[in-house]
Amino acid sequence: MTAVGIMGGTFNPIHNGHIKIAKAAYQQYHLDEVWFMPNHIPGYKDSKELLDGQTRLNMVALAIKKYPYFKASDYELRRSGKTYTAETMELLKREYPKIQFYFIIGADSLDYFDKWREPEKILQHAKILTAPRDDVSKTIMQQHIEKLHKQFGKNHFYPIDCSMIDCSSSEIRKQIATHLLEGYGILQREMLSKQLNLDPEVLQYIEDHHLYQNL
Repeated sequence: MTAVGIMGGTFNPIHNGHIKIAKAAYQQYHLDEVWFMPNHIPGYKDSKELLDGQTRLNMVALAIKKYPYFKASDYELRRSGKTYTAETMELLKREYPKIQFYFIIGADSLDYFDKWREPEKILQHAKILTAPRDDVSKTIMQQHIEKLHKQFGKNHFYPIDCSMIDCSSSEIRKQIATHLLEGYGILQREMLSKQLNLDPEVLQYIEDHHLYQNL
C-alpha cells in the first residue's frame, strides 16, 4: 500500500522547520510522498494575518521543489469556508482508498488533539506522526502520546525522531516586518534567510511581493 504523509497548516510562511519534520517523517516511516497542504481558512485560527491561499501555495512550491518526494497540494484551498482535518481526511480516504495516510503534526498540538473536531474520525483515516517543538520536549511529547494511547488506543500515534524545532511562522512574520528587505545583496539575503529559517527563494518571493511588511 502506498504511504503518504500529509503536512497541513497555514504555511504563512513555510519555514525550514516544516521541511525538517517532513524529511524526518518521510525517512523514518518509509513514506512514498509527503503532501504539503495549505489550509483555506483553518477552523482554529484568526485569519487576519493570513495571506491568500495561492500566495502561500506558491511559497510552499518554492520551498519543496528540490525534493522529488514532496508535493504542494491545493486540496484544501479548493474547498470553501473553514476547513477541518476530520473532513479533509475523510474526503482524501474516499478519493484514495488504497493509500495509507499519515497526518504529520508538531507535539504542541498533541496536548489538545482530543479537542479537535471529530478526532475519532481523523484516526479512522490516518495515523498521527508527531515531532518535538521548541516548547515541547521529546519527554513531554512521549507523555502526551501515552495519554492519547489510553484514550484512543495504541495504533494511532507515533513519534518522529528529530531535534526540536525552534522557529514559528508568527515569529518569522514579526521579524520580516522589522526588516527592510529591499536592497539586500545576495550574501546578505542568504544570511537573513538562515536567520529567519526560510528557504532563500521563499525569502526572495516575500521580498518581490512585499509580503508581511505592514503587520
